[in-house]
Amino acid sequence: MTDSVADLDTAWSNYAERIKAVGESITGDGYPDDPRLRAEGYRYVSRLAHLAQLIYVEFGDPAFPSLFRVGDDTTPFGATNTDNNYYRAIVDPAGTYRVTGDVTGVKELLFSVQDGEFVFGKTEVLAELSLEELVIDDDGTLELILGGPEGPPNWLPLAPDAEYLNVREFVGDWEHDALASLYIERIDDAGPPANLTPAAHAAALDRVATWVEASVPLWKEFVSGLRSFVPVNGLQAPLKPQGGAQNMLHGAGQWDLGPNEALIIEFDRPEVTYWSVQTYVLDWMVPLDFANRVTSLNDGQLREDDEGTFHIVLSHTDPGVQNWLDTSGLPNGLFTYRYVRPKHAPAPTTKVVDVDQVRAHLPASTPAFSAEERRTQITSRRRGVARRFRR
Repeated sequence: MTDSVADLDTAWSNYAERIKAVGESITGDGYPDDPRLRAEGYRYVSRLAHLAQLIYVEFGDPAFPSLFRVGDDTTPFGATNTDNNYYRAIVDPAGTYRVTGDVTGVKELLFSVQDGEFVFGKTEVLAELSLEELVIDDDGTLELILGGPEGPPNWLPLAPDAEYLNVREFVGDWEHDALASLYIERIDDAGPPANLTPAAHAAALDRVATWVEASVPLWKEFVSGLRSFVPVNGLQAPLKPQGGAQNMLHGAGQWDLGPNEALIIEFDRPEVTYWSVQTYVLDWMVPLDFANRVTSLNDGQLREDDEGTFHIVLSHTDPGVQNWLDTSGLPNGLFTYRYVRPKHAPAPTTKVVDVDQVRAHLPASTPAFSAEERRTQITSRRRGVARRFRR
């Protein structure tokens, strides 16, 4: 690729055609033809293209990296956690980097060095540190070094195949939990910043299209696999999935509910630093609307029963209890749970009941949850999403 304008024009035209073709592919065999799910699918493809633009066009320079946000309410992919603020920085394994910031009061942070993109078969966590393992100054200041010779306690190696730093910040109380303020800089000499060239931008556009082209069929295949082994109206025992963090366990299930059915999920209290239950559009592996509906609940949002258990109701209509997960009218979908740093990781149980019989299957002490309380709950979610994700 040269730096000619004509070559750049051709690259742009090819990029646009490739993204168009990906969108057209979701109308083919094996993809849902339900009108709502088709709309969700087109939005999914456009969001993937936006996310890939961030990765390869806006923040793709490892010489001058930024911790940019991914997997939020407008860039979801691969069953991202609605309680996570995800940040990513592209790194050069030959470089040395410093991450600094104020982590006062933060619930949990995981810093993971990854070997590349999951959609290209890269699933290894090469090195990882959690907030518990890091040395924090008395004033809440963190300094973490990536790469170079091993030195301070807060150090992560950059293996030869390292491609990016992934940061997971867990937020339980979306409106009030402390949020980390993090900054990354390269501290070895990478030279002056380069100006954008036609060749460089054409190459970045090619990477964007390649990533989107790989993502849609990969997650389609992933969903097909889930449908074949994840229980229907049940949940797996906790396990560590491929490519997952070292100190996290997950379990998944599918719901398949008629209009008058509800699924009751029961947990014994786990011993963890964080846990949650969340819902997803199965066909696209993305969260349901979590700002305007109660489609996820974490340990800070759940009500615990008097006997130390948790009962969660997944249904199409509001059963009038605090621990409700809204299917948003989807007759089937994916639901999962996560445990972070588990010392006791109980497997949940489930049962399907008539929606008008829900209360008969809950502890007698379960209080009613009014329509006004539900509105307040959702207002809190909307405020929390705005606080976490809006610039």
